[in-house]
Amino acid sequence: MDINSRIAHRVHELRTAQGLSLDALAERCGVSRSNISLIERGQSSPTATVLDKLSAGLGVTVASLFEPSEQ
Repeated sequence: MDINSRIAHRVHELRTAQGLSLDALAERCGVSRSNISLIERGQSSPTATVLDKLSAGLGVTVASLFEPSEQ
């Protein structure tokens, strides 16, 4: 699995585990809903800044976004 796919699966997994919609996560972290959607579909490679914002919004470390998906 390439890095974008790993991040895509992990962000989606963490977001759904917390019961967050795309809109709710976008509001929490200050990243647009469309950008999060593109990241979760593996169609966008997030910058370090976006990864930092997503991890803060999800309440996890940036490193945890690179961990293998539990699925």
